[in-house]
Amino acid sequence: MDHLRIEEQNLIDRYVRGTMPAAERAEFEEHFVACSECQEQIEIAKSLREAVRESVTEQAGQRERQGPQWRWIAIAACTGLLIALAAGTVFLSQRDRALTDLASARSAQERPPVVFGLSLSRDAAEAREMTIPNEPRWMIFLAEIDATRYSRYRAAVIGSRGEEAWTQDGIQPNSPDSISVAVPPGTLHPGSYTLTVSGAQPDGTFILVARFPVRLVPGK
Repeated sequence: MDHLRIEEQNLIDRYVRGTMPAAERAEFEEHFVACSECQEQIEIAKSLREAVRESVTEQAGQRERQGPQWRWIAIAACTGLLIALAAGTVFLSQRDRALTDLASARSAQERPPVVFGLSLSRDAAEAREMTIPNEPRWMIFLAEIDATRYSRYRAAVIGSRGEEAWTQDGIQPNSPDSISVAVPPGTLHPGSYTLTVSGAQPDGTFILVARFPVRLVPGK
């Protein structure tokens, strides 16, 4: 078993969620018992999933009377697996940036992620202003789209000069009308960005589904 297969088949995510068949689980465990890299990814994924659960529980008590806003918090409970996928992507696909992201992830493990909801009807035209935390934390964009058109999606956060600040492939919908994009701590800084969401076609190409302009401002 190699790391390319682990990434392509989302084995870290599936192992942490407990959705692997017994035979595949045994094969994966045989690999990671001697692989410190995979062991570290699994621990980070577990810690971040727990942070999401704690964040959702805490915010449930604070927002139980706020009506539609609770919808975004409920969806956030589904983002643990996407954070685990993002962590795997950091380690396996972007190794040059992995050490920096790993250090940030370790310092942010005990802090709940900050969650931003994006709606096509509300946020597709004008840039939405969002306050980002001063300390390193995972950032989760919950994008409201028609998620029934494709089985997998690709998201990219594009800077004001056209550079890709972050990309995430293989995203599966949370629900028929939303996906989550998990961005590691320290990746985004105050400034203007555009979150693009594209659907994966059978031939491997992508079709643009939605664009969400955002403006990130520092917390006070």
